[in-house]
Amino acid sequence: MSDLPPAMSSIDDATHNARVDMRIRLSRFNLPPVQSALVVGKQASIGSRAIGKALDEMMPHAFQRFEVEHPLVEAVLIREAHLRRVPAARLLPVLLRHAEGFMTASDTLHFEIDLEVLIRESFEL
Repeated sequence: MSDLPPAMSSIDDATHNARVDMRIRLSRFNLPPVQSALVVGKQASIGSRAIGKALDEMMPHAFQRFEVEHPLVEAVLIREAHLRRVPAARLLPVLLRHAEGFMTASDTLHFEIDLEVLIRESFEL
């Protein structure tokens, strides 16, 4: 008797030479699932308002939503902690510039941003 499940035991001999390679990566699901920012396309399957509401339910006031005038992008959601370090007026153009080369209007791109603030101070003795 075959060790295959009943639905697979009827596979003809011609397919037994087929091979499937599978790679699985497991990681812990983190809340929120967005680390730094989301760039949401104008035709994305889930709109930026719905994503914004879902994120606000998981972590109230952690993200800010910015509607933008762009041919592909409807809005950008950015983590508030990043906005305390870099003003939206400076960060939004950078995100849009890098997103537009990789997306279509139906995409939503996730950004992970590492910000390092360097402070240099001098004074006379």
